[in-house]
Amino acid sequence: MILIIKKILFIFITSKFNAKKNLSFLDLNFKKIDFTNHDKIKSFIFKENFYTYKNKNIHSFDFLNFSNKLGGKIGINLSKKAIFGWHKLNKNKLGFPWIEDLSSKRLINLLYNYEYINSASKEGDKKKLDFIIYFHIQRILFDFNSKKISEFTSYDLKAYLLSCSLLKKINETDIDYIKYIVDNQIDKIGMHKSYNLLEHSKFINNLSEIKNILLFSKSNKSNVFDEVILKMTSILNEYFHLDGSLALFNGTNNVYTINIYKSLNKESYLKKREFSNINNGIAFYSDKNKKIFFDVVQPNSDMISSNLSAGTLSLELSGFGEKIVTNCGASESYGKNPEYLRYSAAHSTIILQNTNISEIKEDNPHIKFPQSVVFRKETNGQEEIFEGSHNGYLKKFNKILKRKLIIYKNKNKLKGEDSFISYKNLRNRLIYHIRFHLANEMILNFTNNKKNIILKTKMNNIWLFKSNTELIIEDSISVDNNITKPTKQIVIKGVLSDKKIIEKWSLEKI
Repeated sequence: MILIIKKILFIFITSKFNAKKNLSFLDLNFKKIDFTNHDKIKSFIFKENFYTYKNKNIHSFDFLNFSNKLGGKIGINLSKKAIFGWHKLNKNKLGFPWIEDLSSKRLINLLYNYEYINSASKEGDKKKLDFIIYFHIQRILFDFNSKKISEFTSYDLKAYLLSCSLLKKINETDIDYIKYIVDNQIDKIGMHKSYNLLEHSKFINNLSEIKNILLFSKSNKSNVFDEVILKMTSILNEYFHLDGSLALFNGTNNVYTINIYKSLNKESYLKKREFSNINNGIAFYSDKNKKIFFDVVQPNSDMISSNLSAGTLSLELSGFGEKIVTNCGASESYGKNPEYLRYSAAHSTIILQNTNISEIKEDNPHIKFPQSVVFRKETNGQEEIFEGSHNGYLKKFNKILKRKLIIYKNKNKLKGEDSFISYKNLRNRLIYHIRFHLANEMILNFTNNKKNIILKTKMNNIWLFKSNTELIIEDSISVDNNITKPTKQIVIKGVLSDKKIIEKWSLEKI
């Protein structure tokens, strides 16, 4: 039965294409930011028949952007060989590589590089390429009507509107539906619900390209996404550290940070907004000397949350133009992001029994995660106080974890109180670790009582980390621009035996 459906679909698309030979795929490059990881593509593009590998990075056709930059006949011939070979191998498949948003990404890359690929092509090759593009258009139109709202990505929306624009079938109902999907994928302050700042940036970029597609198509609704773009961009501005890097939560990396920062319209988007209504997401505080981020995201089982890390209640801090406390970050240089970079231990947070707060599953949302992440904020003239708690360890260890951050507005100081609250009197001895991963190139020195550590940064700033418990220094890593660097972490370690334990610590510039 499946084979029959495949054959019918193929015959249908072929017949439709023969009747639409007048379609033009010229002048359809709306690209703003190039999110292609060229180092990753170098690792496979020169291998023979690389398009046969089952790797999502290959099947998105991002390699066309690399070939375009490579230029010349080498790049053109390499691109055509891969496209034609790929199509022959995969045209009749219903599963991989026609899953998720791979079809949409392929169509976008084919159209954005169409003129380059055809710049030295004979008529026969041009007809082949035109058919492959049309084949993708029909598959995307078919998939669009069968996907759930939660399954769409911004690449799907962009590819659908590109397809409709080419067929001259854009209508207001479609645009309203796409706007509805977009609104369901951002929270009330304008943050993409992946809570991954790179995904957030890609979403903004795709919305901007969608706006340009609508302008190109002379749609009366070309400005329908303006408010969303403004809202999302203004919140993105808040998530840059004082050293210009992005806060490293939920798989965010800094590979594209410079391009993202340059793309922001400073006059329109750098105006201050009040964000007093955060109750789920990445809370933040900033003043002229310091910036603090606090992960109080409520995990869920939606596909949009598939990149969430197990870093609930983790924090990052920068001060005086440099990063001090960080999460380990993420990598996308070769293959996929290692899963261990999503573990709780790779974050500056509180961990019981070296167990992840949420259960990590590759390329999928968490199966087990805190069912309740609670955040509260209060402010006065001297302090801003963040309080977060989660029940991720309740079922297994009968513990609620709570973190209180006291941020001094007129001092370069942060105080923390990490609480372990028991719901049953158990005799089981549970080991806990409170980890503070440090930025690289720091010099660390203990004081005599082992409860204080003096930190000297690469910019020669001095910070003092204090605790009511003896501290430990362990090795760590920091992933920046896909380069993994050895660094250190401060660790508070202990054993739970009482009804409630509170570990107090502070970090202050001296």
